[in-house]
Amino acid sequence: MNLSSFVLYIASLLWLDFTDAKIGYFWHITDLHYDPFHNSQEFHRGCKHNRGNSEHSHRNGRHRDHTCDSSWPLIQSAAAFMAERHPDTLEFVLWTGDILSSSMEHLTEEIKLEAVRNVTDVLSRTFSSQFVFPALGHNDPPPSRRLVDMWMQWLPTEALQTFITGGYYTIEQSHSKLRIIVLNSVLWAGGAAKTEGPHKGRAQWEWLEHVLSKARRKSEMVYIVAHAGPGVEERHTAGSSTAAGGGELTPTANARLLHVIRAFSDVIAGQFYGHRHADTFRLIYSEGRPVSWALLTPSVTPRGAGSMSNPGLRLYKFDSNNGKVLDYTQYYLDVSHPQGELHWAVEYNVTQYYGLREISPASLDTLAEKIRHGHDRSLLTKYLTALRVRHVTDTECDTACVHVHYCAITRADFHEFRTCVRNPASALASRAPHKSAAMLLYAILILISS
Repeated sequence: MNLSSFVLYIASLLWLDFTDAKIGYFWHITDLHYDPFHNSQEFHRGCKHNRGNSEHSHRNGRHRDHTCDSSWPLIQSAAAFMAERHPDTLEFVLWTGDILSSSMEHLTEEIKLEAVRNVTDVLSRTFSSQFVFPALGHNDPPPSRRLVDMWMQWLPTEALQTFITGGYYTIEQSHSKLRIIVLNSVLWAGGAAKTEGPHKGRAQWEWLEHVLSKARRKSEMVYIVAHAGPGVEERHTAGSSTAAGGGELTPTANARLLHVIRAFSDVIAGQFYGHRHADTFRLIYSEGRPVSWALLTPSVTPRGAGSMSNPGLRLYKFDSNNGKVLDYTQYYLDVSHPQGELHWAVEYNVTQYYGLREISPASLDTLAEKIRHGHDRSLLTKYLTALRVRHVTDTECDTACVHVHYCAITRADFHEFRTCVRNPASALASRAPHKSAAMLLYAILILISS
């Protein structure tokens, strides 16, 4: 075979591989934090600022306030936008928890379930021809017959059986080799010990490894989906929760999940989480090699525990034959728009935005290194802008600050994160401004206390 024939042969293989791909789409929405009392002068608690001053709390009306959780008009606008934008080949929707505002935690289960039903009804109308796969967050009601009755329209009988006992389930795509595993991360979070969480948490581990082993035997690829995933929140401040509380995985659960991901990285096509109210990613390594990635979708609520952000929605493009993620488009809403319009717009397309040839562990590892060492800082600026969904109040991030972000992206293990931060800490802190030195200190303290 001469050179020209060889080139044509390779090109034909690449063309066949491209044409064999079955392009599909799915939405990922997370952390709605719906506050039914958003406009209530009497009950409103969903804002962080000056809660005793109702006039101040409602100065921006229905939705234009980064310190408040989601109003009903904000949720309706998100649903209307998704209904308008989703393509004909939309396959499903990932809905990863924290449906309700934390301001509702002291209310009755009846009120909480009614609020969940309201959101469920909106999504049912929005995605009347698609399945929505919900995951429970730490602000949500626990598994119950009421929740099963609400969500049985989307989940098959086999999924409902494990959901009602533990809040987790798996979905086998009948038309492809893709399996979706939805975990209940609440069972592995710091507050799980208050109830029967430890027993159910152990059952979920056994079930997860069984399902992944079965997927490997059947040559399936898997999506891991949950409210909270592995890794450390790089934006914690002194007064916020530690890595073992507030919905975060405990150190033990975090380490075990990483072990499972490494052991089954050959069948895990992607991991999708919420909880952090931030647009970022995490990498998992095995023997120094990146073997799996996790993409974190920003919240619908503009209120955040560490830093505020604009509401976000994400639409993924993927090969529905095997689950390979090809791209995604991030949408956002500028909450502080002076006209007060609920206008969603494209924030960025990930492959174009970061100059990625593909979404893979290797390509994201390269991106992390460029963010860390980029001489023109353009990628760092893009990352920090996306992190808060274009709600940038302070773009200053020096070497110490960049290093903490890099450690959070590439060191999902708590101990490895602590080591990563500590190694250059003394040198960096000596020449870092107060804010960056404090960021390093907080990052260390998070894991010392865990």
